[in-house]
Order: sequence, then structure tokens, then C-alpha cells
Amino acid sequence: MSTDPGQVVFFDTLSRTQNGSAITVGALPDMLTFTPDGSLLLVANEASINGAINPAGSVSIINVGSRTVTATATAGFGGVPTSGSAIRTFADMDFEPEYIAVNAAGTQAFVTLQEANAIGILDLQTQQFTSVVGLGTKDFNTAANGIDVNRSNGAGPLVPVDVRGLYQPDAIAAYAAGGQTFYVIANEGDTREDESDEIDAEDIAGIRLGQIPAGGGKLTVSAPDSTADDLVAFGGRSFSILDAGGNLVFDSGNSLEAEAILRGIYDDGRSDNKGVEPEGVELMEIGGRMYAFIGLERTTKAAVAIYDITDPAMASFVDMIVTDGDVAPEGLKGFSIGGISYLAIANEVSKTTSVYQLAAVPEPETYAMLLAGLALVGLMARRKNRPL
Repeated sequence: MSTDPGQVVFFDTLSRTQNGSAITVGALPDMLTFTPDGSLLLVANEASINGAINPAGSVSIINVGSRTVTATATAGFGGVPTSGSAIRTFADMDFEPEYIAVNAAGTQAFVTLQEANAIGILDLQTQQFTSVVGLGTKDFNTAANGIDVNRSNGAGPLVPVDVRGLYQPDAIAAYAAGGQTFYVIANEGDTREDESDEIDAEDIAGIRLGQIPAGGGKLTVSAPDSTADDLVAFGGRSFSILDAGGNLVFDSGNSLEAEAILRGIYDDGRSDNKGVEPEGVELMEIGGRMYAFIGLERTTKAAVAIYDITDPAMASFVDMIVTDGDVAPEGLKGFSIGGISYLAIANEVSKTTSVYQLAAVPEPETYAMLLAGLALVGLMARRKNRPL
């Protein structure tokens, strides 16, 4: 049953056999990650609600040396203070950890609580959550944040719409800049597992016909959060950068969808429901610059956007990897071998993996003033595509 405890199993990478006994963790473990020194393994127990069944979400903390997790090392949310705004909490739904990122010192972890539109801040010294920070909402009624809500009019246009969006991040990654820690989140958006919290905008009693553009009546919005005069949709259709307190430092606006339209890979059928759905995040330092790779789950071809995030408040678009034959990048992993950087992309729908070699190359002369010396990321022709 979905309320049963989950398990974490270690494997030896040489023999490819199980190493030690399985470790019991919380219900429905969804993601795990090591602290930078490898001493702890953090497990996000999502514990998704399924009808009337609602196990408690938590983070299990495994001592790698002893291969144990104790009751005091399972961090829950009871009594944890909240701040920020637009935290989605209902009588039958608690916080559901989705993804974890740890700071370089191994003292703090940020845990995305996607359905709740919040971040849980976990103190790894006390091994308890210290706060839950609501991420607020994104105003789609501006030129920089404009969206397409009509799934039958082709790609775009991206226009201001009198709707707010819940950020609801999935993946998260941490990095340091200027002596501070920042967190990059992919604002995919998500409903409850049974989708009982969603409704089409046109089905809300008293909806104003002119509030959304023609053809936008099928826009999926949050039933508990929306009224006829205040529509709240799922997902930010962007990626954001937060500081160590959970405060918004940067948001990519509608640039992910604009770039997808420009490349002819925008899926108009997703216009009324979370758009391109940014889901995966990977960070890599290449040529002395920090880059964020953002995987877009809902484009007609696999797409990974590249941004220079060296200065968190001034992040800038660099390029977009588009791969023929791949669809729906789910997981991204950067690594280096022999001084060469690579990005591996696991694609959920096409069931393929692709590997790109990355290199810093001189920027075109026309970019020199605008990008202040930005080194563009070059994609070498050493891609490998293999069925899973």
C-alpha cells in the first residue's frame, strides 16, 4: 500500500550486486541525494495522497557509515513554522517532499514541496525542518511573463493574461556565488495525484468572459485557489533562483517558452496546462562560469535550456539543446572526465539517453558588449543516443 514504508538499497558499482541490507525509510521515497562529504544520504519521502489514503511526507536521513536511519533522523513537518505566501494546504493533504538540494557546507538542505508551492528548509545539524517557505505566485499579466493559454491557435503568441501562476518546483540544485548559497528551481507545476484540485477556467461559476483571451477557457487552474475574479494556474513555466532564505532572486519569465516557439518545438497542446513544464535542473561550472541546464518535459523534441547564472540576479539565456528522436527529458547529470565536461540526458517518453560533450568557446563579437564577456557553451558532435 502507499502508506507502507519504502526502502533504500545500496549496490556495489563494480560487482553490481546489493551491498548490505535494505534500509527502511518513509512512504513512497521519490528522490535521494548525498551530502557533499558523503556522510549522509537524504531521502525525499513524497507520500503522495491517493484518495482517502494520505501517508505523512518526510525526509529520511541515513548515516552512510552505519547504514542506519533512526526515528530522530526522519524529519517531518509537524509544528514547523511557515512564512511566505500561497502555501497550498488542505485538510486532507500534507507536505510532500519532491526533490532535495544541499549547500556546499552540508549544513542546510532545501526540499521542494511541489504540490504545496513551497520549500522546506532542513537544518542538517539538528536534522529537523526549521521552516516552510511559501513561494507566492507569478503574475502572468505582464509582457515579460505573458503566456499562451489557447491550445488550438498554434504556437503563441505569448501575451499578458489576467492569471496568477503557482511556481510549484520539481527539481532543485544548489550553488555558491559571492560567498552565498543560491538554489535553482524548475517550476513545473503539479496537481494532486487524483487531480481532484483542478478545474477548467470556464467552469468556474461567475467567470468573466473577458478575463482570459479567446480560446483560453480550457486553461487548467487550481479549484481551491481560484475564484471568478482571481484565476490561479499550476506552474510558473520558468526556472527561478532563490537565496538561502527562500527569497526570489531571479525568474526566467516566459523566455523558456519563447525559445521553444523560436525553435519550432513548442507543443501547443500544452498551452492551457503548465506549458513547457520545466522539470530537470543540473548545474555545471565550465570555463570559470556557472551554467544552469533546464530540462523541458513538454516540447515536441527534447529540449534543455542553458543559462549563465554566474551572477544570480542577472542570469542570461545562452542556448538550447534540441535533440531529434528524444522526447521529455526527465533527468540531467553533468560530469567531467579528463578535463572534458559532459551532460547526460535521460528522456522519459522516448526511453532514450543522450550524452553531449560541452566546451566553452569564444563568444561572437556581437555579444561582447551585451553579454560582458560571456563564454557561450558549444555543443560538440559527440552525442550518443541509446534506448533504455
